Parts: sequence; C-alpha cells; structure tokens
Amino acid sequence: MEEKKKKSLIVTAITVAIMVLAANFGPKLINSKKELILSNENSIAERAKIMNKDCPFTFDSNTRLDSVSSPEKNVLRQNYTLLNDNKSDIDTEAFENIFKPEFKKNLKSQNQAAYFKKNNAKLVYRFYDKDKNLVTDIILNPNEY
Repeated sequence: MEEKKKKSLIVTAITVAIMVLAANFGPKLINSKKELILSNENSIAERAKIMNKDCPFTFDSNTRLDSVSSPEKNVLRQNYTLLNDNKSDIDTEAFENIFKPEFKKNLKSQNQAAYFKKNNAKLVYRFYDKDKNLVTDIILNPNEY
C-alpha cells in the first residue's frame, strides 16, 4: 500500500474511533427531550432510533455517519460514507484490520461493551465510498468484545 494511502487510512481509523464515541454519546448531550436520552435500559432498536436523530453527522473531511439502524433484533448497524475515497483505492483487508481492533477498544473504554453484551448485540459498521458503493462491513459479534 502506498505510504500516502496508509497515512490516510490511519487518519480515517482515528476519526472513526472518535465517531463511535460521538455516535454513542452525542445524542445524550445534544437531545433535550427526556424520551430521547440514551440509557442502558434502551433496546437496540430504541438506541438506533435515538442515535439516528443526529444523522447525518460529518466527523471530518473524509468521514460521515449517515444513519443508524436496527435491521434485525439485536443488531445495531452504523452506516458511514468515506467522502473522498473510491472503493477501488481501498485495501479492504487492511481497512478491516485497522478498524476492527479500534472498535473493540472503544467499546471497552466507553463501558458500552457490557450494554451490548447484555443485549447479545451484533454490531455492524458499514462503510460506503464516495459513490455509494459498499466498501465493507466490519462486524463485531458479542463474543468478540
């Protein structure tokens, strides 16, 4: 992988780590209605609905959280767009190898792992390129965090 692309990928990895924090805590800070506050009592579907209220949310010049959904029971999917990248320019294996450990680390550092484990949640981080082509899904199953 070219050095420039590798640096870009690392910057994106750090940004997404920050996004995960913001996506989980941003609605708690931004929304003022009590029924919209995230809590450990929310179901996965409720959590997705609350988080989705703040979407789309652009984190940096390359990364946007477009939506959050719960397409199946106990599945939380966050849909991101890499605003400046084409799928053909991304080494998806390297991308996954960088991001998956970061997502695990962030879940644990945020104390969110216990909530998702309690709900036996599968977490899906879906990435699209600037042309809306699916780049990859990074999936964390409950036994992985």
